Amino acid sequence: MKFHQWGLAICVFSPYVSAFQACNLGEEYKVLESEKLYDIRQSNYQKFSNEVAVEEPFYFAPEHDVNVRPSIVETENIFPQTSSLLEAGPESAIILETKEATSLLSTLGRSTAGIAKEALEALGPVGDAVAVGLWANEVANSFADETQTSYDRFATTMSLIDWFGVLKLPEREIDRHILTARWNKVAAGEHYSFTLNQNIITQQDKKDIQHWVDLAKGQEKMLESLAQGFATDLALKYQYQYQKALKAQTHLVETLISAVESETNKAIYHQLALDNEEQKYFVSDLRSACRTEVDALYALYPQQTASNRSPMLVPTKREANRALANLQLCQQEQLDLAINLLDDLRNENFDGLSRLELHRLYKNTLDAKIKIVETANDQLERIRTQLIEEMRAEGRLAIQKLFDSGAITQAHQYFVAQADYLAIDEMSRSIFGRAATQTEQKKREFILQKGYSKCVSIGILGGDPNFVGCKKYDWIPAKIEYYDSNKVAAIANMAIPEQQVVEQVLVKALDSLLENGWSSKDEEAWFEQQIISYSQKQRMLNIAKLHKQQVMHWLFDSTADLSGECEQFNGCAGWSGDYLNAQHLSRASSLHSIAQWYESIKNSSYYVHRKRVEQLGVLIPLALESEWKANHVKSFYRYIFPGSIDLDLEAPLIASALKNSNLNINNLEQSLPIAKGIVKTRLSEALSVAEQNGHNWLSAQIGDFQRYIAIIHTQANSTGHYSADKSGNIGLFSEPLPAHLLRYMTLDSYQTSDDNFTSYYSNLNENDLSYDARLHRSIDALFKVNSDLGEKIEQLIKTNSQFTRLAGRKCMIFYPQLQKELLQVSGDESLYWLTPLSSWFDNLTRQQLELFGALRFGVIKQNSLNIRCDLNPNNPTYWYRG
Repeated sequence: MKFHQWGLAICVFSPYVSAFQACNLGEEYKVLESEKLYDIRQSNYQKFSNEVAVEEPFYFAPEHDVNVRPSIVETENIFPQTSSLLEAGPESAIILETKEATSLLSTLGRSTAGIAKEALEALGPVGDAVAVGLWANEVANSFADETQTSYDRFATTMSLIDWFGVLKLPEREIDRHILTARWNKVAAGEHYSFTLNQNIITQQDKKDIQHWVDLAKGQEKMLESLAQGFATDLALKYQYQYQKALKAQTHLVETLISAVESETNKAIYHQLALDNEEQKYFVSDLRSACRTEVDALYALYPQQTASNRSPMLVPTKREANRALANLQLCQQEQLDLAINLLDDLRNENFDGLSRLELHRLYKNTLDAKIKIVETANDQLERIRTQLIEEMRAEGRLAIQKLFDSGAITQAHQYFVAQADYLAIDEMSRSIFGRAATQTEQKKREFILQKGYSKCVSIGILGGDPNFVGCKKYDWIPAKIEYYDSNKVAAIANMAIPEQQVVEQVLVKALDSLLENGWSSKDEEAWFEQQIISYSQKQRMLNIAKLHKQQVMHWLFDSTADLSGECEQFNGCAGWSGDYLNAQHLSRASSLHSIAQWYESIKNSSYYVHRKRVEQLGVLIPLALESEWKANHVKSFYRYIFPGSIDLDLEAPLIASALKNSNLNINNLEQSLPIAKGIVKTRLSEALSVAEQNGHNWLSAQIGDFQRYIAIIHTQANSTGHYSADKSGNIGLFSEPLPAHLLRYMTLDSYQTSDDNFTSYYSNLNENDLSYDARLHRSIDALFKVNSDLGEKIEQLIKTNSQFTRLAGRKCMIFYPQLQKELLQVSGDESLYWLTPLSSWFDNLTRQQLELFGALRFGVIKQNSLNIRCDLNPNNPTYWYRG
């Protein structure tokens, strides 16, 4: 980040950067779309999928991180049966000694160091092939049943996702800060303020009717923009929850598959233990099986250093031959045990691991994995559907809450009232040639002629002919002209925003996000709009400040201060301080007070003030106008600039960054790329300290820019997608389970196969073989003598039988042929698919190659030291270990 800041400083302050040069710093920090978004989603998905290629999901044999005894005990309230099955394991028919359990634990990749439990307890039961297959099927069925029913306990999908917290998945605090907490404030009505300043209209001109009509239209646009912002905030929150659900489902599936793999490996590794009279040798024991003999041989020939001038100790002939013979016998014993075991397995002389039992074991465990993945995938789709429904409902509720608050109605009524005020005033001027009175404004009527009584009958009064008068009066009502806003077209068309229309904007925006994700073009346009609107506000404020300063200059500054502005100081005399004080005028006076004073003196001022009066006559209207605009933009910012936020009030950290820059803040349009770089750098800095300062700080400092960085954050941290179409699957909630799990669903038809495993793959071409077909073909290849693998094993058995008779009888034994046979079997494709059998044989081969190297070392040392070899077929001294 420091490098970035230095680069930004150079860009902003360099004298060589002109207004017409685009400084693109910050462009890398933006909302992504198209190819860049596709690339990052592909990359993220590949990592999420453990680098498994979607195009060839079973290019390699599947490998899963296997714990010895995976557990979901923390979920036992929701998955009681499944959790119990994992804790209990398959039915055990095998009894192990503690030492054997320790070796088997090590074979499975679990060190016994630091295990609090006894090795037997940590290892758990070891089932045979049949028990493991049945158990795996029971785990998958239980998971499916409990997923279908137990999740129904939750009132909402969000409460279900909250429950996923029991899985203790890795989660960064900042994610919740910038993605979830923001919407909670918005939904609570704490983020946006629609309170209007009723006092901004002064006694000065209230502008024209069209101005208030435009503000009412601005309210409609502002609400539409607000609804779109609501949609983004909602989408960020629910996308975050969807990602949590996806990771939780992935964790559950991986744990269950890991459990199935663990029990399968335990069963097979136990069967493949090399059993001699004294102990069992598991895979983890192979490297140490002949360690005593190897160490004894190497000890006879210590390495001489260049500084060691003492004579080399040469072992006796008997010592050298005994050490070499012991290692030969140990090596051959290990290899004989392994090859005899492999031969017994192929000839089905192996209790509990026949060809059919091996087929069924792999089928049952693979069936279980498929069902586990399908269950999680179906559940994820249900969660996705329900999250979308809840998201839309919460959005509609937020809009309803906004309208129910009365803020929308209040603002609209205020705009209409101001327009009515002006219309009534105009009506009064057209009738009377004067402004409307307060009574006329209040009653919305004009009395053209007051009501009066009119005599309609004259006669003698009281019977006395001397008294003649009016005998009857009629009331002549007043002539009144009423104001009707419906007759003013501009006002009649000022319709209050409709809740349904705003809701439709929200739903449409959500649907667009679900389909297309975020638009880089739209989000960058919004970003630029914030800077431009802010610059326009600053321009208004600074113009108002300048105009007021000019008024004060011509009203209060001395004649000397006006030098250069007044020719020979004609008419430039100022007013005395006593006079100004008597008029209650000072530099603290309002423009309105100054304007009132000006109206009273403009036609009666002395000649000596003529130039000042002329200038004030020009400047005061300008100052009043600009001050009105400045007050207006501060009070009606969102209505004047729909879709923009007032940075001074809602994003002070961004406002200060722009103010403190070296840019012309009144015209940021001319340096927009640089301004964007400054803002993005400040956003990056804010995000880096957000976690320690808290989400309330971040929200208060950057306002709706939090939404912008949240979009970038969400895109960058998405688990991604595998879509081969660069324009597809970029919408929200589109991320699938990782490929290393999802690939099992390509084998769904496998679950319908029967025990005729050969027919399952026999009609398929090599290129059409799926993982399940390769698996069962490999099992058959293991047991068939005429298969490639079978022939390689047969050849290994024959070759090894020749070496069996050489141990202890010959010093110079040439192992290249035996090494070749071992490597050919180890590298066979059919054996490769049969994990963990392939791992067992790989470890055996590795052990044998290391022993061959040690034996070669011993022979070379004997020859170089001229120690005679006493190993021969006629000398039984070395035929057995001694």
